[in-house]
Amino acid sequence: MLSTVAKEEKEEKRYPNYGRVLISALKKSRKGKHHELLGRIMEDLKKSAPGYAVRIPLSSVKGISVLNLRSAIVRAANKDGTKVSTSSDEQNFYVWEAES
Repeated sequence: MLSTVAKEEKEEKRYPNYGRVLISALKKSRKGKHHELLGRIMEDLKKSAPGYAVRIPLSSVKGISVLNLRSAIVRAANKDGTKVSTSSDEQNFYVWEAES
């Protein structure tokens, strides 16, 4: 009987290795490091008239590569259910709502 109790205590300590939490208590999204920037871009995109692109000066997004900026914008747009197209030149990054 003593060995059964000791075995149960050993099993409890072995599993789980980490604490547990209810999934319903977890946040389902995260705020990335560019959350505010993307919020401003998406706001401008939503207010943009058809046929116009939002121009984002690359100098205003210091430290973010064009590739990472594009990826972040496309992820944010997909989350909102918006399809976008992008382009860039040496000084600016452009994003507009894609035609359906």
